[in-house]
Amino acid sequence: MQTLNNLQQRWLALGLLFAIIISIAMLIIMPWLGALGEINDDIDEQVFRIKRYQRVIASRDEVLKDVEQGRKDITALGYFNSQKSSSLATAELQNTIKALAVDSGGELSSSQVLPNKDLDGLLRIAVKVKLTGSMEMLRSLLYEIEIAKPLMIIENITVLPAPKKRNRKTRKTEQTGNVVVTLEVSSYMRKQM
Repeated sequence: MQTLNNLQQRWLALGLLFAIIISIAMLIIMPWLGALGEINDDIDEQVFRIKRYQRVIASRDEVLKDVEQGRKDITALGYFNSQKSSSLATAELQNTIKALAVDSGGELSSSQVLPNKDLDGLLRIAVKVKLTGSMEMLRSLLYEIEIAKPLMIIENITVLPAPKKRNRKTRKTEQTGNVVVTLEVSSYMRKQM
């Protein structure tokens, strides 16, 4: 085996020292630089999100103005009940149904207030009415409910023939040609905030 002189030993030691330094750098510094790159990418993404949120926040007043205009437009259509309380709205709905039934030629026999329901910012107001009249009255009533404002929706309807009446002279039962109608009618109002 050949021995190295002092100069060669120094160069070999220096080469080994550089090899150790480079190995340590590869094991420690390179992963650190990779993690630093990922952190920089995350920072860039967060900056992009912040700028996007700033644009959204800057347009907030415009969006609120559009929402308020939409509410005014919907209110102008008259589809929702405009009373101040649900009790007043229910009374108005009962009176409207009664007036429509009488105007159509029917006779209201009962009216019942149903419980209110909350539905995503709206309050459902409902009444159940029972009335008697002819088929022409029923057709007319349904048409009037359909075109009425505020908007009224028939949730349930039951139509049965009216009970037979006994003829006083012949003592026989006869069909009256009338029907007994049970309607569940609802209307909506905005919840007071």
